[in-house]
Amino acid sequence: MQLRHRVLLSMLSVVVISGGVSALVGGVLLSRHLRQQAEDRVRENLDAALVFYNQRLGKIEDSLAFTVIGATFVQAVAREDIGYLQPRFDAMRRKAHLDMLLATDESGRVIFRVHRPDLAGDSVAHDPLLAQILAGKELVSGTMIVSLETLGTEDPALAQKARIRVLPTEKAAPSEREWLDSAMVMGSAAAVRDSQGKLVGVLWAGSVLNCNFDLVDQVRNTVFRDEQYKGKPVGTATIFLDDVRISTNVQKEDGSRAVGTQVSAEVGRRVLQEGRIWLGPAWVFDDWYISAYRPIHDIHDRIVGILYVGALQRKFQPIMIRTFVIFALVTLGGFLLATLLGWKLARTISRPIAGLAQASTAVAQTGFSHELPVRSSDEIGSLTRSFNVMVRSIKERDDLLKERTRLQLTRSERLAAVGRLAAGVAHEINNPLTGVLTFAHLLLRDAPEGSTEKEDLQTIVDSTVRCKDIVQGLLNFSRQNEPHKALANLNDVLRKALNLTKNQARIRQTSVVEEMDDGLPQLVIDPNQIQEVAVNVIVNALDAMPEGGRLAVRTRRVREDRSDWAEFEISDTGCGIPEENLEHIFDPFFTTKRSGEGTGLGLAVSYGIVMEHGGQMNASSTVGQGTTMTVRLPIASKD
Repeated sequence: MQLRHRVLLSMLSVVVISGGVSALVGGVLLSRHLRQQAEDRVRENLDAALVFYNQRLGKIEDSLAFTVIGATFVQAVAREDIGYLQPRFDAMRRKAHLDMLLATDESGRVIFRVHRPDLAGDSVAHDPLLAQILAGKELVSGTMIVSLETLGTEDPALAQKARIRVLPTEKAAPSEREWLDSAMVMGSAAAVRDSQGKLVGVLWAGSVLNCNFDLVDQVRNTVFRDEQYKGKPVGTATIFLDDVRISTNVQKEDGSRAVGTQVSAEVGRRVLQEGRIWLGPAWVFDDWYISAYRPIHDIHDRIVGILYVGALQRKFQPIMIRTFVIFALVTLGGFLLATLLGWKLARTISRPIAGLAQASTAVAQTGFSHELPVRSSDEIGSLTRSFNVMVRSIKERDDLLKERTRLQLTRSERLAAVGRLAAGVAHEINNPLTGVLTFAHLLLRDAPEGSTEKEDLQTIVDSTVRCKDIVQGLLNFSRQNEPHKALANLNDVLRKALNLTKNQARIRQTSVVEEMDDGLPQLVIDPNQIQEVAVNVIVNALDAMPEGGRLAVRTRRVREDRSDWAEFEISDTGCGIPEENLEHIFDPFFTTKRSGEGTGLGLAVSYGIVMEHGGQMNASSTVGQGTTMTVRLPIASKD
């Protein structure tokens, strides 16, 4: 794939991903915003429904409060004047939309029931509202749960109307109930007192909510304005007794009200058991609604039911779909525009880069003399300048590498020539030296003690031994002796070398520091030859510190260029090596020691041993501060 195609594809990928993510995030955020608006509206509607609920209860309370202040009414109650009370109660029931209305004497004995005037004389002192009046209060009201049996005492027809069958409902908690045995009643009671303030009776009134749809329809018509969506009411309101709908405008498929159906188990647990408000999507009988539920408390502050308001969730789906479509169209437009701009930009970028690629090929084929003209000051121009600098740098490094390679080859050829010469000279000189040394020892044995002849012969023996050592060094340097490699511990080899030189270090008053890495693996080496290398380097280090100093021997594991090495350093604090001599210290017969103190073969032989082992040997030094010799040996694989 060409560069301009890759650039174009990259840009389009960014546009598609960013546009898609933006559309998705924007759609989700807008969806959340719309749902939040719907939830806020439903919350406000629930507050409005609560206001209607309390207004309905207040209307009952006001009608009682207005009635009991009339002197004629008080006297009628005191005299138990049924003829007066019956028309007054009928008018009051119609005006306040009351389902139950009765009057008692000061002890709670019923003196008149509006629906059953013939039934009187029983006591209702156990009624929670009436009991509070008898205890001294003037006016009380609230929500009560009344059994159907008690309701039948007031009006059998009312009890029959309030009887509701519990219907199995999707997502509702399982229930074994078949019928509700109670009704929810908005009730109020007021004290009837004479002019002296004496209690002469109690006026009690109530409105049954079971199958009474005035309140829920008022909520729907007021806050939702009877809005429809595809033939279905958008807004609904419900009053629950426990978890059963007793008053609702939620509809079944046949259009009838869903009285007797249950709230979902999740909502029931939150509102009825935990006493918390539910706000959000909820399954309402047969569809999803943005819903708000709050608990209804009785006069003892116990949760006895739920007040619900909800808006059909499907109404908001077309808005969300339109929003996603708009975002998708904007993304598509951006994609097409990005395709056009990307194509032009890709051509602008790819042309000079193609020129750089051609120039690179030319450099590889024709040498390092090909440079490009700089035509701009932007990033492409900077890249072109960098390319030209790179070409010049590569040419300089290539020339430097060639010079270093030439010097290395010259040095290797010199070492090889000296090695061959050393081998021949060593073999030619070794036998005569052996004869001289043998006869010198014989003569030395027979020479008289203290004589001049014995001293001269001893000088001959010493000089011959020195020559033999030089010859042996030449033999070692020429590599005539094959190494005997085996698994060995580098730390042990270096400690043996230190042990051989410890007396010399003590004489030179030199402190020795060991920093060995005990985690080094064993190496495949000739222990004797590596020990020889270490001894040569240690002796040179001690010779560089005639007045004493510090000798440090360190080992560690090094990974470089995907290769594992075992490295040891031998550092001294001696006089150091001048920079001009560093490149010659591994040459045969090169020495900075005084005449008679060194042969100049120690480091050359050591270098040859390390090379034979496939290793590296380097030196760094600062005049007046000391020298560090570094030897690296390869770590063999487990095989």
